[in-house]
Amino acid sequence: MAKLLQLANLKPSRVAVARRPVPRRARRLTDAEKVAFVEGYKRGELVADLARQLGVHRTTLDMLVARLKLSRVDPNEVPAKVRGSLVAMYRAGESLAAIGEQYGFSANKVQRLLVSMGEPIRPRGPKKPAVTSEQVQQMVSRYEHGEAIAVIAASAGVSYAQARSCLMEAGVQMRPRGGAR
Repeated sequence: MAKLLQLANLKPSRVAVARRPVPRRARRLTDAEKVAFVEGYKRGELVADLARQLGVHRTTLDMLVARLKLSRVDPNEVPAKVRGSLVAMYRAGESLAAIGEQYGFSANKVQRLLVSMGEPIRPRGPKKPAVTSEQVQQMVSRYEHGEAIAVIAASAGVSYAQARSCLMEAGVQMRPRGGAR
């Protein structure tokens, strides 16, 4: 017991606490490196590639671009005439992939261009079949009589998810999932 009291009265010793490493300071570019960067930047080289060549982080070069107020023509810029035809084709019902294939763009790039021009994007995939209120009432009746949603969906010609959402929107109390386990 005396030994415990003696241990309890000990002052904590200084234990070496692991410290976080001191952040490195960004390496300053020499004037020659700055000139090389500006030339490469104006040629259209990627900032990430230039950063790797100069041995600095890309944010160092991003700050240099801002400080020097550099600008360049975007090599990926799409002419206004092409943008107009993209919109016309999309409004005519062409898919993003079909438009992109014609111009050598990805479907994602076509979508980004359309969004940048304020064009609303259609939902992807096939349209869901319209479900009438009569069909919903039949679904509700069948579900309340114990039929499975998958069977109801198959007979109605809709997906499981659409049948389930129709039932939920109709205010049906859903059974626990899993059936008779």
